[in-house]
Amino acid sequence: MAINGIRTIQNGKYLIFYIESFSDELQELIRSQLQGIFHGFSEYESLEEFYSYQNTLKSFLDRYNSKHDDAKKGIIGELLCHIILGNELDDLKCLSILKNKEERQVKKGFDIIYYNLENIKLWYTEVKSGHKNESPNCSDANVVLLKRSRSAISSMIEERRQSLWESALLDASLMIKQENGLPDIRRLLANDSPSFNPNQKKNVIITSVLYNELSELIEEMSVSDFTDDTITQDTFEDIIVISIQKRMFETIADFLTSESIS
Repeated sequence: MAINGIRTIQNGKYLIFYIESFSDELQELIRSQLQGIFHGFSEYESLEEFYSYQNTLKSFLDRYNSKHDDAKKGIIGELLCHIILGNELDDLKCLSILKNKEERQVKKGFDIIYYNLENIKLWYTEVKSGHKNESPNCSDANVVLLKRSRSAISSMIEERRQSLWESALLDASLMIKQENGLPDIRRLLANDSPSFNPNQKKNVIITSVLYNELSELIEEMSVSDFTDDTITQDTFEDIIVISIQKRMFETIADFLTSESIS
């Protein structure tokens, strides 16, 4: 489902999303989905009054406002990924919550795990967010973020830490109801863990969120070249490369702050 205000380029293994405006539709998606994204849709639907929109905003903003700028960029980047990928990629179902289960701490483990409804595959996702900073142009800055994302997800997979999958199993229980296939999804996750499958390559979604004026756009060729290079390295079973460009991360935080006091 295309979202108003977002222009998309899709070609083979990569997608680029240019957030050209913070549209009413994008704002409404955040309003309607924040509780499920933050706490888990199954968890939220079982205790709607406890996880009210206002309570969720407070919990989100308490965590957000306690962080330094780099962490804030990352939190907003992950939220954008949840919203955009969840609504633009129809065949992927999210198995991860945004909220860290340890109060006010940085989330440990995979940023997001997706489950492909068509071919029953897991996709492990890493999101890196940031500004142009010292890079000569935004395309180079975006490739830096993509390389950081690729390196981070590769390292986590190579570490073979059982705790990463234990955390994923907890998230899945918060996201998916029993009647919607939770037992099968949990079994799939468990069977993909180091205990049962220590050497298998993983399917990964390598994601960047670049905050930069859209007067200078991420060039498609730079994302295409990065994708080709990653395929050539043959580190992963399969890949999807996603780049998101938005002018300012503060826009989302300011919107949520205004929602909390309205």
